Amino acid sequence: MILQIKNLNINYEVRNGFVNAVQDVNITLSENETLGLVGESGCGKSTLGKSLLKILPKNAKIDGEILFKNKNIAKYNEKEMRKIRGKHISMIFQDPMTSLNPIMKVKDLFLETIKSHYPDIPEEEALEMSGKILSDVGIDPIRMNEYSFQFSGGMRQRVMIALSLVLKPEIVIADEPTTSLDVIVQAQIMTVLKKLKDEHRMSMILITHDLGVVAELADRIGVMYAGHLVELSTAEKIYYEPKHPYTQALLKSIPNTNIEDRELRYIPGDLPNLVKPPKGCRFASRCPYAKSICHEQIPPDFEVEGTKVKCWLYEKVKV
Repeated sequence: MILQIKNLNINYEVRNGFVNAVQDVNITLSENETLGLVGESGCGKSTLGKSLLKILPKNAKIDGEILFKNKNIAKYNEKEMRKIRGKHISMIFQDPMTSLNPIMKVKDLFLETIKSHYPDIPEEEALEMSGKILSDVGIDPIRMNEYSFQFSGGMRQRVMIALSLVLKPEIVIADEPTTSLDVIVQAQIMTVLKKLKDEHRMSMILITHDLGVVAELADRIGVMYAGHLVELSTAEKIYYEPKHPYTQALLKSIPNTNIEDRELRYIPGDLPNLVKPPKGCRFASRCPYAKSICHEQIPPDFEVEGTKVKCWLYEKVKV
């Protein structure tokens, strides 16, 4: 087990209180495993991902344990985390258009990344490492002398992937890696990610809204809703045997390409206010199966046929 997240809580301090962005999340990640995190906007996926690198805003507070190789990095200070970021755990950010410094040549972006961990490495060797990983993502190394604004969106995303992998980290967090890219480029990017992940035997946390992408790449899938991890299981079980009403509704909301069924399904209602979250299940107000207890008590995690699900419908099979 390369990563264990135990009882993780993340709160943002705001003017009128605290935003309870992530509550009591427990996840494990094995070597060479891909874990997908899905859920609608505002459910805490990116907050969870960024917490692993401790790059959240200053108004964020982290409680709980984040065990990387059995060491609780949640307690690390900034100096200690700098030794982890990039070298051991790296992140591919959402928007390549704004995540790359436009006044630095691509080669300088790589040199900065490499030398931050290996200050004594010769520049020639660092550039050789950079050229190799750029070739792996389908970019001619000669383009290292160009600026990021000279690249297309898809090419910038490849540069982002190469930057995150150049130091061969054990874990890569891919936060919406295909956002704002067209469908063909999305497929190319995901193919590159899968290829490099397998070649380098990395573990990956894939954060996405695209249920099609996560179905193709993930070994296991965690479904998040309003800061809670409501379901966790293998990709196959999530898609063919979803347990939580939210997971079921989320899958039904995928547009159906069958011309005989043109009805667009949706989940009625809105996410709850996370400054003043409901007493019970956070999905209760939108759930067609909600019982009185659902509005009064937060459900614990139940184990149902190998799936971990946070729902009172399964209270008789509590672990």
